[in-house]
Amino acid sequence: MRTVLVTGSNRGIGLALVHQLAAQGDVVFATCRDPEGATELRSLAHRYPEQVHMVSLDVTDAASIQRAFQIIARMTPALDWLINNAGVLIEGETLATLDFDKMAYAFDVNTFGPFRVVQRFLPLLRGSKQPLICQMTSIMGSISLTEGTGYYSYRGSKAALNMMSKVLAAELRPLGIPVVLMHPGWVRTRMGGPEAPLRPEDSARGILRVLSTVTLRDTGRFLTWEGKELPW
Repeated sequence: MRTVLVTGSNRGIGLALVHQLAAQGDVVFATCRDPEGATELRSLAHRYPEQVHMVSLDVTDAASIQRAFQIIARMTPALDWLINNAGVLIEGETLATLDFDKMAYAFDVNTFGPFRVVQRFLPLLRGSKQPLICQMTSIMGSISLTEGTGYYSYRGSKAALNMMSKVLAAELRPLGIPVVLMHPGWVRTRMGGPEAPLRPEDSARGILRVLSTVTLRDTGRFLTWEGKELPW
């Protein structure tokens, strides 16, 4: 049994991760900005009352993260896995239409948010015998694979997350905490759209399968939900 924190767990991949973790007996701190409005997540919490604990957490708000930390630290002395899944995608960007306030928000959520969470929850990860940090990124953050136009904010914020997480992996290696970057595939979610070929539950199943095999030797790797390595 593992103790796992998942951000952005109210829908899509995050919700599927919570469901599968709970079903296999893990304890999950399922966080999102508005637990009261998270109907499907609340249903899971009722179905798995011993496994799923809903906690309010906004990755852009340090005070919210601190409150979440205090709640979770009272419930467990250690976290085994931290899955930074919360993210945002801005549609329709061209050079002429770039909204830099929206771009700043994308970086706040996609890049700075995971690091706020890692920074605060590191003491609980250090208490684990099998710690792991998973940063949910995207193939769209791969500079060498990027083609076409648009999605400046999403591509840029994920590329920045990749770089910062690579540095984080080196810093946390002496503590025995692996950090991996995870591309979940093109998934049929609100972000991925209805044309995406992959169901959230299939992506989540692959992600958890890959994470279960990660050791410190894998720290800093950029992986797909199928376990393949992606170029930076």
